[in-house]
Amino acid sequence: MMSHESSNSHVPTHSGAAAASSTTTTRVGSCAASRARVKARATSSGEFRRRVRALKLVSIARADARRAIRLRTSMASADDAAATWERIVRLASAPDVCDLGQGWPDFGESVAATTTAARAMTGGDARANQYAPVRGRKELTEALMRYYERTGYSVGSEESIVVTCSGTEALYGAFQAAMRAAPEGAREFVFVEPFFPWYKAIADDVGATCVVIRARAEDGFVVDVDAIRRACVSGRTCAIVSCSPHNPSGHVLSRKELEGIAAIAEEKDLFVISDEVYERSVFDPALEHVRLATIGDMRDRTVTIGSASKLLNLTGWRVGWAVGPPKMIDAIKSAHSLMSYAAPTPLQLGVAAALDEISADARSPRGRVVPDENAAVMADNARTLAHALEDAGLTVYHPEGGYFLTCDVSSTGASDVDFCVELASHAKVAAVPLSVFFLPSADVPRSLVRFAVCKKPDTVRESADRIRRHFARE
Repeated sequence: MMSHESSNSHVPTHSGAAAASSTTTTRVGSCAASRARVKARATSSGEFRRRVRALKLVSIARADARRAIRLRTSMASADDAAATWERIVRLASAPDVCDLGQGWPDFGESVAATTTAARAMTGGDARANQYAPVRGRKELTEALMRYYERTGYSVGSEESIVVTCSGTEALYGAFQAAMRAAPEGAREFVFVEPFFPWYKAIADDVGATCVVIRARAEDGFVVDVDAIRRACVSGRTCAIVSCSPHNPSGHVLSRKELEGIAAIAEEKDLFVISDEVYERSVFDPALEHVRLATIGDMRDRTVTIGSASKLLNLTGWRVGWAVGPPKMIDAIKSAHSLMSYAAPTPLQLGVAAALDEISADARSPRGRVVPDENAAVMADNARTLAHALEDAGLTVYHPEGGYFLTCDVSSTGASDVDFCVELASHAKVAAVPLSVFFLPSADVPRSLVRFAVCKKPDTVRESADRIRRHFARE
């Protein structure tokens, strides 16, 4: 049997039309088969693409579900912490309770600040009770420049300062500014835990992620600089947040610790937000508050946070500030203008007068931050309270500065929350469980308690006596 091609080769020339017709039929058949194969491939490819899309959707849904679970867990943990805090505050507000919970001082407010502010309100100067410039009244920005210069940090110009409604607002603006200045995708803030709870709240609000380095009570809450270095990842880390004297532990960062943080910031090209609101509350004469911005070239990558709340014992005034590179300060100033626009003018004038009083004090050596008289009172308070707690069989971690003292209550067999409830309900002394100062995790310490020492000595002595009597009955 001959092949199709062989038979066609013997067709006479006058049969060319038939040959053409046969060839055309073969080609049409081949094209149809080709189209069928293409269609089949297209169908298969389309089905493949649909399957890929379906798998992607499933993956996205699962990721969303995991994020939702994490969010619910985080929100639940935040709700638990908020509920715990609210419960303790409510107990602290009960009649006849000595409140060593919240860090508001009941002594030592700056007289220069209060008298100047009162005079500004009633002195007849119309501008003294009207809007201040967004950056701050010139009297205050210039007073801040003089104060920082006197204490060893030459700010440079007014463009490096912005006055805010509290140190908390300055922190919020600094977090926002760091996010804007960071490379795309860098959304992690690295800081030490336990920590001031607003760090996490602000990070959550600006869409950032918290990466924490645990400082341990048994090590004196010393900062693990190597752990900070490992936590700072190029392309992910936005900024480091430092706090000294530290809230809530009372640890004063050494120059070596600060130099380590500075080296990391330089190496990884990061900004640092340096929370220094407790700067004059250093208890140990052998220690010194060192400004991070004065180490090496850190002035160009450090935003320093200050506040009249802690510097002048005026927590109700809500006057704070940020000092740092003009680019960062401009971003904080923009956020400030949208949130509160300006801190109260007469209070700014009061704070300016108080800062000038500090700067003019001939007893203070130039070029360093010197603890104030309030720090000496709080150091005595810490010793008084520590003796009572140790007499009760508790382990005390003696603070080096700040407003607080931490102790370990594990010898009682109670958790930090139960201990605080028991102490407030029966001994009539309020304290705060330290677990609310950690990110939620299974290994959060549940035996540490924080006491405020920023109270009148009589209040602390009475609290110490109540603690002794309470444990003597047990």
